[in-house]
Amino acid sequence: MNKIFNYLLLLCCLFGAAQTLNAQGEQGTDDDGFVVQITSPASIAQTIFHGFDEGVCQWVGQSFTAGTSEPYGVSLTEDLCGDVVWADDSLGCTPGVKDLTGKFALMRRGGCNFSLKMYHAQERGAIACIVLNNYGNAADGPCSTYSGTLLFGGMAGGDSASAVNIPAVFLERQTAEAIDGALAAGEAVNICFAFPRMSTPTSASMYATPLSQVDTMAAITVLYNNRSLATQTDVNVKAEIFDPSGALHGTMVYNMPVSEPSVDSFIIFPPYYAPPMKGKWTVRFTNDKYSESIDTVYSYFEHTDYTFATDNLVIDPGGIGPSNLDFENAGFKIQSGGLVLTGDAPAKATYATFAISNIDSVYVDNNPTANIIGIGLYKADVDGDGDGELTAATSTFGDMAAGLLSYVDYEMTANDENDKLIHVPLTDLITGENGVELEANQAYYISLYYDGLEAGTGRCVRFGNSLDVNYASFDTYPTTPLEFGQLYGGGWDGAIVIQRLQLDGFVPGVKTVEPNVLADSKINITPNPANEFVNLELKLDAVNPSVAVSILDGRGKLVTGSQVEKNIQNGVMNLDVKNLASGVYYLWIRSAEGSTMKKIVVCH
Repeated sequence: MNKIFNYLLLLCCLFGAAQTLNAQGEQGTDDDGFVVQITSPASIAQTIFHGFDEGVCQWVGQSFTAGTSEPYGVSLTEDLCGDVVWADDSLGCTPGVKDLTGKFALMRRGGCNFSLKMYHAQERGAIACIVLNNYGNAADGPCSTYSGTLLFGGMAGGDSASAVNIPAVFLERQTAEAIDGALAAGEAVNICFAFPRMSTPTSASMYATPLSQVDTMAAITVLYNNRSLATQTDVNVKAEIFDPSGALHGTMVYNMPVSEPSVDSFIIFPPYYAPPMKGKWTVRFTNDKYSESIDTVYSYFEHTDYTFATDNLVIDPGGIGPSNLDFENAGFKIQSGGLVLTGDAPAKATYATFAISNIDSVYVDNNPTANIIGIGLYKADVDGDGDGELTAATSTFGDMAAGLLSYVDYEMTANDENDKLIHVPLTDLITGENGVELEANQAYYISLYYDGLEAGTGRCVRFGNSLDVNYASFDTYPTTPLEFGQLYGGGWDGAIVIQRLQLDGFVPGVKTVEPNVLADSKINITPNPANEFVNLELKLDAVNPSVAVSILDGRGKLVTGSQVEKNIQNGVMNLDVKNLASGVYYLWIRSAEGSTMKKIVVCH
């Protein structure tokens, strides 16, 4: 079956190369692959892993661009250890006088921006920061993603963010109480940001797959690092797959005859089939050379009722996006995509789901065009040659124009809330019918597009995101492509944009936008293909105050201004296309009786 997508191509996509594609990352010290170890006192010694699964005490990191020589934040590559001491006022919001040289500065959440806390600690000589979460109310759990009104998520920046050059982690309340109790008892607390001998586990090319579309995972992978000074022989690395009930479903063992010192080995297990069982699956990776807790790593995937997702189904508040300067340098345009791989059965896509995290700062009053988020659904392999169209260094989403199956607009409003899921119904671009038919064993992209030129604010939309998810990468179909001045096959570093595709049967939540679709019987487009002009004949039910028509390219970008006819019911609008390059375009037609998008071809 072609769904395995020639998994040997993974051998050509070594992890080191995949990481360079994440050059547009912004998350700073969010997950560089280390764990947080409390090494002393023994009474509270523990290993804390990255993430924020409900009910499990974990850590997350800073989610802002810091001021190091590295372009996207403080990043660690080797173990960092230090004794923990409280900052002057326990909040870290004032400069303080305490000497923190060589220490991990401990401080509570609240009072000021995370970045200001870090900057003050850095100025007193601290080498790292530990920020402790609060309870929202007395009934909250000790390891709760939501603590009343407080969300445990990435540490957003603010004051002095650009001057920060030390790493920080954010710990949950139960861990905070253990550290505080030990310090209050006069005990020395030592913490290490330590790197395991295994890292970057993957188990799928998407995080969530609908039950009807479950298929063989092309490869389960992990990195093994021989951190000793000697060559190792006969290293066995094991992957154990646990179903949502916690039962062991299968085990695979990979044997390495030789492992050289300080060398990463990219291990690829054979394709694996996890049957359609709803819930969160776990893959546990171990080896027979290192037995410390940090050397056991995990990856996860979920089987859902109707949802395809590359994000981990948990919103990290604050969103992901570039600086305003980088946005300007990229022409005020940004487009993100999430891979969808169908299984052996065809399916019908009905909704796109996403979130915006800074609507309050990008919304423009009384200018609908400035508030548009374009949502596109593309077939990834337009020409059917087995390779997606986003593989070349010069690729753009426009290369998939002929494979655009659906394009709908979402218009932000002043009443929208940040970081709330939005569900937008999809319509077939050709037939105008609700929903889009997906073929079996095919690759698609659900995509978000924002053009900030019309808004004129100079600010970029921040797409809602989850924290990072590791994927088995394909040369043929990058999982999270991002076009921002150029195409980045690995998307953002440390974050995954929420851009989910929902199948028939999905019941949307509160925030749903129902489209008013203009019936095909009310329009006629000739000629198509066109050379110099396209004629749009209108046959409307009543006199419309106005009808507006724009021409968009394959990414949903406006390539012509809006042509408007006032007080029209029947008639013909003539659209000039002679200055457009030959290719596929779309007429975006808006009227009081609905709107629609129709494909046209310009051929000179």
